[in-house]
Amino acid sequence: MINYLALENGQFTSSNSTTEDTIWLAVERPSEEEINHLIDTYKLPKDYITGVLDDDENSRFEGLHQNTLEEPALLLVQYPHATISPSGYTQLDTFPFAVILTTDGKVITVINKSADFLKKALTTPFPNSELPIQESLILYLSWHISTCYNRFLKELIQETNKLEGELKVSTENSQLYQIMDIQKSLVYFESAINSNLEVLNRLYSAKIFSDPRAHLPHLHDILVETKQAATTTKIQLKLVDKISDTFSAIVSNNLNNVMKILTSLTIVLTIPTIIGGVFGMNVKLPFANREDAFFWISVVTTVTCIFVIYRLKKRNLL
Repeated sequence: MINYLALENGQFTSSNSTTEDTIWLAVERPSEEEINHLIDTYKLPKDYITGVLDDDENSRFEGLHQNTLEEPALLLVQYPHATISPSGYTQLDTFPFAVILTTDGKVITVINKSADFLKKALTTPFPNSELPIQESLILYLSWHISTCYNRFLKELIQETNKLEGELKVSTENSQLYQIMDIQKSLVYFESAINSNLEVLNRLYSAKIFSDPRAHLPHLHDILVETKQAATTTKIQLKLVDKISDTFSAIVSNNLNNVMKILTSLTIVLTIPTIIGGVFGMNVKLPFANREDAFFWISVVTTVTCIFVIYRLKKRNLL
């Protein structure tokens, strides 16, 4: 699907076909026909578009060394996206996002899966800038990607804190599955953010920017936000590893406590069974000829059980 976007009063407006005012072509899950149309119309290398169809594509850039765009340029970064893991819990993956600069002043973005940051970028007022529209869009989209990472990281931190509160009573594996999904998310984040940082740092010396000094403040803010995400990811990954080890130990300990209580109760409940079995024998026994024998046997059984319970509690076994 190709969404043709123009900019009016700081807001993006869409149409089904290109016009003179079209500055941005937002392409999502392109068909073979749409891919061929974009390649033929804007003279693009095919891998600029098909690269994002591979979910494992690494961040990279091509053609940004040009002083002026005599051929299309590519900036490919990775963005976060929430999915459902095989264990049934929310997991954050990263997918490639291509930004293509055409020689006629337009920007083409290509994704193969829906992106939360892109929806937010389309609805947020576009900031006024003296930079050319292509340069402004690159920085604008890069900013939304970097803030998207930090937003997802805050959600992961909240989920981790919630799991910590369940440690005291947990005897199940569900929390372990959730921690495993959080660890996977953080590993994906660490790799993607570091790759994005490498590409974004190259923009400092990119020759396609008409005024190198004008874009530096915006790029600095993006890099600060991205480095913050990288640092947070690194710290959280270490914390979650420690929490995972602690979680496993606590779950095992809680299960041992349950087994200890059940074993102690089994001992207590065995006492009436033994006494009842003895006095159920068809031989001469104490109290056998007394009419109140059942009462006294019940009293002895109850007292013995209470004594055993007292001793078990004193030894912290019940």
